[in-house]
Amino acid sequence: MMRLWLLVACLSVGIGLVASGPHLAEAAKYTIKVANAGPNNPDNRTVMAVDMFKRMVESQTKGDIEVRTYHASSLGNEREALEGVKIGTIEMATLSSGPVPGFFAPVMVFSIPYLFSSAPLAWDVFDGPFGREFGEAMRKQTGIRVLGITENGFRHFTSGSRPLKKPEDLKGLKFRTMENPAHMAMVKALGGDPTPIAFGELYMALQQKVVDGQETPVALINQMKFYEVQKYAILDGHVYDPLFVFISDKFFSSLPLNYQNIVFDNARLLTAAHNGFSAQQNLQGVDDLRKKGMDVYVPSPDELETFKKIAQPPALKFVEEKAGKEWVAKILKAVADSEQYLRIKK
Repeated sequence: MMRLWLLVACLSVGIGLVASGPHLAEAAKYTIKVANAGPNNPDNRTVMAVDMFKRMVESQTKGDIEVRTYHASSLGNEREALEGVKIGTIEMATLSSGPVPGFFAPVMVFSIPYLFSSAPLAWDVFDGPFGREFGEAMRKQTGIRVLGITENGFRHFTSGSRPLKKPEDLKGLKFRTMENPAHMAMVKALGGDPTPIAFGELYMALQQKVVDGQETPVALINQMKFYEVQKYAILDGHVYDPLFVFISDKFFSSLPLNYQNIVFDNARLLTAAHNGFSAQQNLQGVDDLRKKGMDVYVPSPDELETFKKIAQPPALKFVEEKAGKEWVAKILKAVADSEQYLRIKK
């Protein structure tokens, strides 16, 4: 499964780069507005993956579907965008887990601290039976269909006031978190003060010292230029955050079957390509941060285990209470099954 998806990721990138798409001389029969909260930079991983999706869908439907992209929260913050998908004013969105608990609480199982030991392990879980069951349950409850789950990446703490090397260093500091209650519970367990702030407002909040620090993947620390207002980082990887590709189920179901297949297949390519772009940007991003003057600390395995022992138990209890023990048990089994599968494949 994993090798196949890595191959598909490579192929999808190549296809996306050469697909020119139609000129849409005539009015399209269907329009898909895609909302995204991330930066509107040409080299941004989500911008590139969504652009590939746009060109492929428009080309394969011969212009019957027009895909319009809206980055940098131009259709509203993540909660507003997800609400738009739910009520049908926005057809599609690429969003983090941040606003999802308010619509579907079981999403919090993805935020169990130190759940995934590697990106390929997370990809296998996202693309496996658990990911499909999760998506179908969310569709039935909310009317929001999950077309795919890709990586936002391992989240790391940064600080503008002092080095972060051990859990005690987080005590008393205000950290911006997403709206996800599971993230907030984890920060509290580590002694920090979780403060939800919309992603588009985060740079200014850091600059004005409304919060002392934040936690995002390396790629976003770079692309949002948080290194300008944050001096220290620790690569603790406390949460491996998913990026969801959502679509209004009502809109999707209104499409002819052949167009449903085109949208679904190319959304799968979007997720695979995004995994590849993201992995590359996160890997090279650490050196970039250091070149830009950031003090980046890499904890040892023993130090990471200390973080895990403090953060995971209370967060796990919280997620069980809010998302349900059944969903927690399912994702823990999915992780164990994927770990076994990947060991066998080696």
